[in-house]
Amino acid sequence: MLRLSVLRKSLRDQKWQVLGFGLALAVMAILDVFIWPAYRDPLQNFELPPALQAFLGELSIATSAGFLSAEYFSWIPILLIVYAVIQGTGAIAGEESSGTIDLLLAQPVSRRLMVIEKTVAVCFGSAVIVAMGCVGFAIAMPFVDMDTSLADVTIASANMLPITLLFFAISLWLGAVAPSRGLASGVVIGLATAFYFMNLVANAVRSLDGLKYATPFYYYGAGLSLVEGVVWWHIGALLGIALLFVAAALRSFESRDITTGGATDVGFGGVLRRIVARGSGA
Repeated sequence: MLRLSVLRKSLRDQKWQVLGFGLALAVMAILDVFIWPAYRDPLQNFELPPALQAFLGELSIATSAGFLSAEYFSWIPILLIVYAVIQGTGAIAGEESSGTIDLLLAQPVSRRLMVIEKTVAVCFGSAVIVAMGCVGFAIAMPFVDMDTSLADVTIASANMLPITLLFFAISLWLGAVAPSRGLASGVVIGLATAFYFMNLVANAVRSLDGLKYATPFYYYGAGLSLVEGVVWWHIGALLGIALLFVAAALRSFESRDITTGGATDVGFGGVLRRIVARGSGA
């Protein structure tokens, strides 16, 4: 019989974070729905800045789908990525930094199973957060005349999960390579910020259009599924890359010594040396 002790602990540890992020999404969903009628008519003749219009594609901000894409689905993934980075860097590097990883590995659980159970916990937590946002839409939408259905909003919300899990997986891998949680967090946040603005610039500047294909935010689509439907291969690409990073995290974690007692002072140069060593099979 599976004990799933790490999974249960991970779910307990993140319950308040899940509740906090979920409530934030629910409140934002309710507010965006209720303020839509006040903006509907003024937005009929409003022209968005070229960068934001390019980000939304053919969507018109004068429609409820375009409005929700601009006001909710364009930036809520950033909030989810923050949650993903917290959980990803905390899964291994956080346990080492706090000196609790010895207690976890003292249980009858392998390193591989520990990482898998923590990953499952984050998948569950991410789904709960997104679902709470959908509850917010379900509460508010019956009171407002919108040309967007709850089913469409739910699908668009679920479309935020792959990019969330991708940045969790990247964070998990960096935390496995370097037990320095601060360093891993800084690298992932910097990477996410660079990708976000790269996508914006690529959409706004025609000569740089090709850059958008190198960013995960292009494959996320910023709520375009509200009108264009889900692009399944985009979802598959994000989840596939996420699985590769989880596999890399497993390999890195299983092949290195554990840092005990919270001693995790690993500089950037040390991280690079470890990455090179993993790549060369050392």
